[in-house]
Amino acid sequence: MTPALASSPTETPVEFLVPGLPYSGPELRGMELSGLVDHMIGDLYLPADQRPEPTRVRAAAAHRLAVPVLTGRWAVMGVTAAWVLAGGPAPLALEAAVDRYHRIPLQPLSVRLALEQTDVVKDPADVIHLWGLPCTSAARTVEDLLRRAEDPARAADALTAAARLLPMTPAEHLRQRFEHHRRRPGMAGARRALETLLAREPRTAGRQPSAGAAFRPAVR
Repeated sequence: MTPALASSPTETPVEFLVPGLPYSGPELRGMELSGLVDHMIGDLYLPADQRPEPTRVRAAAAHRLAVPVLTGRWAVMGVTAAWVLAGGPAPLALEAAVDRYHRIPLQPLSVRLALEQTDVVKDPADVIHLWGLPCTSAARTVEDLLRRAEDPARAADALTAAARLLPMTPAEHLRQRFEHHRRRPGMAGARRALETLLAREPRTAGRQPSAGAAFRPAVR
């Protein structure tokens, strides 16, 4: 884990605003348009005058959404993990890898819940912990995303999210990983997609983006 992602037990929790007291949903959206709050994800907002470390804020937001509904071993994955690690527009779904079956809650979340039972939660090398949030590593997240490269419904979002993560992982490490996992479903297309993305940004692969550059609150 890079120093930028290290958490400290002495840091105060990130406090989000949600619809209810003291502000309703329409009021929060109006405050966002006025620049008083930043929209993070789902129904979570952050006062504009609060600027904690950006990755920490995204991790706290994903944690706030996930903890009430997930049990057992789990980790955010896919586009959610990519957003936590590298920023960009807030995802419309909370994607998580889980080790057991979960019933979708009757009370819907403010984002769509997408769960996948995978091996990732059993492999400590593929999960990092950011301020208490279990999250798939950059390399594992790129792999999971690019396995969607031939799925018309998910390819565009997956490729865009994966491209943001490439500067965080050396290209040769990704190639070796993809070769080692070549028997996973979708890896043939993932390997082709990886080479296409690396060819587009040959100078950035392997460099860590600054936290400030990664933080882009969505504005509606």
